[in-house]
Amino acid sequence: MRKNINWLFLNTYPGQIMLQTWLTSQGIERSSSSKYVKEGLLKRLDTGVYCRAGKEPGWVDAVHCLQTQWNKPVHVAGLTSLNLQGSSHYLELSTARIWLNLPPRVYLPKWLEHVPDVKWYSTANNRLASADNAFLKEITVSSLKITCSSAELAAYEVANNVPKLIGFTHANELFQGLISLNPKKLQLILSASDAVKTNRVFMFLAQKNQHKWFDRLKVAQIKMGSGARQIEAGGRLDTDYQITVPASLIRSIREDEQF
Repeated sequence: MRKNINWLFLNTYPGQIMLQTWLTSQGIERSSSSKYVKEGLLKRLDTGVYCRAGKEPGWVDAVHCLQTQWNKPVHVAGLTSLNLQGSSHYLELSTARIWLNLPPRVYLPKWLEHVPDVKWYSTANNRLASADNAFLKEITVSSLKITCSSAELAAYEVANNVPKLIGFTHANELFQGLISLNPKKLQLILSASDAVKTNRVFMFLAQKNQHKWFDRLKVAQIKMGSGARQIEAGGRLDTDYQITVPASLIRSIREDEQF
């Protein structure tokens, strides 16, 4: 028993979230976990989920647990990933808004609701045929390494969630700052995407902001479909990409250049 306590002190940190399945693999059975809860070493977040006492767990601790103990592929996505990479300059809210990308028909575990001051958003790149792994990267946050989408994949994930998780205007403001995206990576992502609406939204936002990388994209290799699609309810139709967008964004590139 003392050996297990020493192991916890040496190999975990205050606020770390631990699944019982992982604790069992480390030699700490459920009965021992319950004992450590009574002694104040562990705090129970939910059935079979604990955190090391001494600090409230945060969203980074939760993501680190998912990525190292949950045995399902999950990465920090879209808006959150861009925030971590400095591509968004919005002030952090008191409640963190965390986008996580999951495989189709995989759902976030309920215990995440017990992590304080976090609102979780689940996304999926199920219309992206290529493996995401080539477009993922590790970022160190609060001394922990977590896996996030690259800036290129994060931009695609933003477009993929307009207007469900992010408004068109906010997405456009994000795209304004994406001046350094890699056009070769973007081409691979967009060419692999079967999501016609997402592809059109991405290309509209890219053209709207006239970054140099946009001119290097080969539109003929991107699935654009046919016919008009509604994205923004009550919006105006953009004739280039045949999607409805907010009226404030409908100005043509030529009109933008007049200012």
